[in-house]
This record gives sequence, structure tokens and C-alpha cells, in this order.
Amino acid sequence: MGTIFPREEKAEQIFDEILKNPRACDRLKNTFFAAIPSAEESEGAGTDIPGTVFAAALFNAYENKDLSAFMMAVCNNSVFDLLRNSFLIPIRFNDKGVENPILLTDENGKFLDESELHLWEKKYKMFRKLFEQQDEIPDYQMYMADGFRENHFYSEEGEIETRKISEHRGILLMFNFPESVEFEINEEKIYSIVWDALMKLQEELPRSLMYYGKRDEHGVEKHTSTLGIFLPFCHFEREMEKNIELANGIGLGCREAILAEMKAQDK
Repeated sequence: MGTIFPREEKAEQIFDEILKNPRACDRLKNTFFAAIPSAEESEGAGTDIPGTVFAAALFNAYENKDLSAFMMAVCNNSVFDLLRNSFLIPIRFNDKGVENPILLTDENGKFLDESELHLWEKKYKMFRKLFEQQDEIPDYQMYMADGFRENHFYSEEGEIETRKISEHRGILLMFNFPESVEFEINEEKIYSIVWDALMKLQEELPRSLMYYGKRDEHGVEKHTSTLGIFLPFCHFEREMEKNIELANGIGLGCREAILAEMKAQDK
């Protein structure tokens, strides 16, 4: 697909000259944000970024057709940060090697770090009550856990940095699929099923988190045989039992849809 306007000639030379002049970079940045009247009132809108970093990000995006390079300068989010933080795509398990979600209990519901238990005694009692109320053979594995979202931004030196946002403690439900899901089901079809489940989750339990997928060492997206639904205490503690029932229905519905798709492919 071509660009909206023809590419300017000698763009690199023009950009290089501007980047040599911090005042010129500041003028460029100020002109951009002046065209967005609400930007000055928006927390984290990017107005506090140095003009030189802003200009470098803008020119890099223009030269390389890399929208994320510029989005991070404007709103501290890459394009896919915006999608994840708008709850429009699931969060990968342990993305880029960073543990997320962080399990605080084991498969038996026991708190992993006893030295920290006194700090969360009230929340843990709630968790244990719910854990013990599960069916003898539950539909999911339940954990007390920490979860978070991320965004990316430029440091004052122009380096890309990652920051955790919306760090919360809550209850994590893990739904297991057959391991063959990772290898045997059409990639587009399974992602469509997971995305539909995510949209239903946001309708029923807004601001809950869904975990699905992983990225290998080569940057290739991979399926997982597990779907996670995380319910932060701050949003869902008041009616947690009911909220778990809703999450369970969505997780099981997703699993059943995937199993049905696998059977259809076998025919």
C-alpha cells in the first residue's frame, strides 16, 4: 500500500539538519501538540518528552513506516500496547521473559511466601474460602496472583523502555486445552475463538485480564494450551464468587469452541 502523500525528496538531509538543532526540535514538538488542544491536559500525553527525542521518533517513523516508533513519543504506547491496554487483544504469558502473571499460591492453594502472608491475610482468607468451595474436579486451576499491563516509552536519552502499569493482586483462573491445540488447529481460527471470548469477557467483566499465547526466542507468535482469566481484587472483590462463575462460563465456552473446531478439522 502506498503512502497518502508522495515521499519528500532529500528527507534524510532535512531531518538530519533539524536534529542538530534542539530549538528546531522543540518548535516541531510544540507545533504538533498545539494542534491537539487537549494534549496539555492529558496525563502522560508525551508533552514532557524532550523535543530532540520527539523529532527523532517522528523522523524514524516517517523513514521506516514504523507507527509504533512515533506512538511511543506521543502517548507512551506502541500500537499493540494500545490494543492490549484497551483490552482488545490478550496478554501473552510471560512476554519477553518477564513473569506475568505472577503466581502467589501453588496448585493446592498454599501461599508460596509465608513471610508475606501477614500482609495479605484478609485477601488470602477470601481466596482460601473460594478455593475450598470448588468442585471436587474443578473446571479450572485457581491461584492468587499478581498481574499487570505494560507500555513502552522513550527515556530522555531516546532509549526504549518498558514500564509496568495497572499492577494488581487478584484471582487467576487457568483453563487447560489439549496440548495438541498448539500444533493442530488453524492459527487464524483459534485466534478468532480466543478474541470472541475476550470480547465477551469485557462485556461481562470489564477490566479483567485475559492471558493467551506466547512469543518464542525468534519473535514468532505461538499458541498455548492454557487460557488465563485474571480478576483483580480492586475491581471484582465485592462479588468475587459470582464473578468467578461468569469467568468460568466464558473460559469453558472458549475451550468447548476450540475442541469443536479441532473435531471439525479431523473430519
